[in-house]
Amino acid sequence: MTLEESKKIIDKHSKQFNETLGLRNHRKYDLPGTTPGNTFRFTIRVMSLVFLQKLSRDKKVKNVFYNPSYTPPGGSPDSISLRYKVYVEYY
Repeated sequence: MTLEESKKIIDKHSKQFNETLGLRNHRKYDLPGTTPGNTFRFTIRVMSLVFLQKLSRDKKVKNVFYNPSYTPPGGSPDSISLRYKVYVEYY
């Protein structure tokens, strides 16, 4: 899976939410316990279960993981700075 192929799949499922989700920072990521080179990561501003379900049902997607991400040390944690990291593992 290439970065461009992954972005195309994610964009296909996120286009109806694109402005709301605030999808950014798409990149390759080796998540522990997954196949190296087949996992990509991006951040979103708000979580949408409909988006995650659509993405996880794609026939090329093996699994979708997510976790909240807070501001770096020295930053002020608030609802504006809270983001979610989403990890997509492909077959």
